[in-house]
Amino acid sequence: MADVKTHLRELSVATTVGLLNADINFIETDLYNSKKFYAYAQRVINNNISSAENILEFDNYSGDLKTIIENGYKLGKKIYEHPYFKIRKDDKIEWIGSDTQKGDPIDLKIGSYSFSLKEESFILKNMGLYQLLNNLTGSNYIRGLHIFSDFARDEYDAWFKYTWQYLVSKLAKGYSWEFRKGNNISKISLAGATNVILYYNGRCSNIPISISTNAEYMSHTVGATREKVFSKWISEVIANDSEYIRLKKLCSEVAGKKVSDKINKEFCLDNIYDYFQIHPQEYYYAKTTSSETTILRVPGKSDFNSTIEFMGSRYDVPLSQLNIVSTFQNKKTKKMLEFRGSVN
Repeated sequence: MADVKTHLRELSVATTVGLLNADINFIETDLYNSKKFYAYAQRVINNNISSAENILEFDNYSGDLKTIIENGYKLGKKIYEHPYFKIRKDDKIEWIGSDTQKGDPIDLKIGSYSFSLKEESFILKNMGLYQLLNNLTGSNYIRGLHIFSDFARDEYDAWFKYTWQYLVSKLAKGYSWEFRKGNNISKISLAGATNVILYYNGRCSNIPISISTNAEYMSHTVGATREKVFSKWISEVIANDSEYIRLKKLCSEVAGKKVSDKINKEFCLDNIYDYFQIHPQEYYYAKTTSSETTILRVPGKSDFNSTIEFMGSRYDVPLSQLNIVSTFQNKKTKKMLEFRGSVN
């Protein structure tokens, strides 16, 4: 079940449009009371909203929840008053966000208009590297593709080797590391003269000191000790080391060049629809924050094909974080659109 914030974010827009369209006398502050809000929503939304009954867990909304409703009210009012949208009195208002099996980003339908609702997020879609490349090149990669081990293995191993030897050299001098948070315990210690122990809540990885590659490290560890111990130690201890940063940046640059070159050479329109969240029918991407309310039309597939042109892909490593940036142009307006994906 979606959380209260998601329900309020979507239902506040639908309820505001519905109340305005039905000429029901209300004020924005009525929506800060959960019982009034839910009663209004039931009255103006045409489909079943019982899956959102968790919004009744609060008597009155405050803090983040109140801000979400304020933003939803602003967006709903803008949709209703916008001259582009011709909303009739008999138009149905349907909340679609509760349907997780629908296969599209639509959260709300008002008459013939469909909306995907966002608030503070600037993320169009979370995707892995394999999905990014499949969308832009028509490749058939599967989950598990790794930006560094698959596109910059030598540099990745050099980065890992420095990090590992940095840890081993400290352990050899009597160093040990421990991190506690609540009941969770992460530890690193030396086992004799030949092995390093990564410990997390009773799970141990026993790793030979002599390893020097990521593949060897992966073969001796499990996800819990990699994420909760070694990665945690890196962020706490070595992440600001100048040589560590240099090697990480080099790795990012090599991988970024190979990936962006691949996209530029093999770009293919076949799977681009998923990248842009394009579906057969057009819909509207509506975003609201404390400072802006924006509504953008997302074309259907047929309109999209004649409108958008791929201009190229490049990589960007401002510090050491790798970003893959793909640029498209609207052929009608000549405006450029950049999609930036951070890759770890």
